[in-house]
Amino acid sequence: MKLEGGQISPGQIIFLVMSFCLGPVLLKSIAVEAGHADWLAIMLGLAGGVLIAFIFTSLCIKFPGKTLVEFIEIIYGPLLGKLISLVYLFYFFLLPTLTLRLFGDFLTGLIFTQTPMVVIISLIVLICASAVRNGIEVIARCSQVLLPLTIIMLLLATIFSIPHMEFNRFMPIFEVPWAEFLRISLYSSTFPFGQSVAFLMIFAFIGIDSKKIKKARFSLILGLIGVGLLLILLVLRNRGILGATKVITVYPSYQALRIIDIGEVLTRLEIIVAINFLTMGFIAISLLYYNTALGLAQILKLRSYLPLVLPIGILMVCTSIIQFENIFEYQHFSGDIVPLFALPLQIGIPILSLIICKIRGLPKKE
Repeated sequence: MKLEGGQISPGQIIFLVMSFCLGPVLLKSIAVEAGHADWLAIMLGLAGGVLIAFIFTSLCIKFPGKTLVEFIEIIYGPLLGKLISLVYLFYFFLLPTLTLRLFGDFLTGLIFTQTPMVVIISLIVLICASAVRNGIEVIARCSQVLLPLTIIMLLLATIFSIPHMEFNRFMPIFEVPWAEFLRISLYSSTFPFGQSVAFLMIFAFIGIDSKKIKKARFSLILGLIGVGLLLILLVLRNRGILGATKVITVYPSYQALRIIDIGEVLTRLEIIVAINFLTMGFIAISLLYYNTALGLAQILKLRSYLPLVLPIGILMVCTSIIQFENIFEYQHFSGDIVPLFALPLQIGIPILSLIICKIRGLPKKE
């Protein structure tokens, strides 16, 4: 019971997954603890993210046309299945509140300095709620429009940055012990690549054709590779411009583009970072918001998820405002604690579910 008749194509998965994964990371420092090897940590994290995606999409192939909530209940039974689904829905609820808080801190700290954070976050949630109420098709079409514009602006900003880069800022490559480097790479797998586990709720709208679902899996993996390449480009650009100061910069991409000044004509290019973050963040929040509303409606056996959209939105606004005192608490929580919570959901439960399916011979042939 999908509660809506929306359909998306395997090709739209590429746009959705790239927009979804890029949204929260366009402002943040990724794998910054790896020093000059941050791009290598992201590359290794991408490999882990592709493995995670291959594992959880195997469940989508086994249960075509069913969402996470539906096939988890088939695998684990009504009681335990609902409990596991609620843990996933809490994860899907938590992630957009973190992105909303990043929105709030960034916009009120650097752009709308006199505007209360609750106003900024409430307006963003209202826009996302409108997309959620219109369904997955609208969110997918928005990503098809916004993602190409984001990539074009990102590439142009990088080209304009080249005169400000210095090669010596990329050396030496390995500054951290191998054990620490692998830990950082593992965290890179969980964020942002492993967050694509949210598509366990989305693959149901591909249909029940196994060929289309396999194409969607390929599209998702292709999208993750695209995200990885763009992130590597971003961290290399920021490292080449900021050098060692990147470590102490809260918003490295924003700070890097502030330095660009070409003939006193092309200046203030940091607005590109703000626009990209707003557009991709909108897709990321909307998709997770949609997952939370749809999944909770399925657990509660409602006929529609629409009555839950506004209450969930209000909870998201409240949670994003009260959960942290400042941006540094946010960075510690999102960087050190969330990956530990996310890893079992991204790879542990999917692997266990596949093992149980093999033992029990699921799905049963009717």
